[in-house]
Amino acid sequence: MLTTYYYIDLYNKQTQNRPESEREYFMRMAYEMEQTRITEKRAARKQKMSSLFAAVARLFKVKRTPSLESLYGH
Repeated sequence: MLTTYYYIDLYNKQTQNRPESEREYFMRMAYEMEQTRITEKRAARKQKMSSLFAAVARLFKVKRTPSLESLYGH
């Protein structure tokens, strides 16, 4: 069973130390740019949601009472 993966393993070990081809470089750069764009969109969406929640929280201001006695009017 282990011998079926021997050729794949041997190929992977041979390709570890070879230089990156031009196509692989451009594909990697495109992938990294896409991931950067996704991360920036996610951060913008997170910022938008947090500012929205902060705006909603400002609408519902609750004053804290100094003590329990003042809450009951004593």
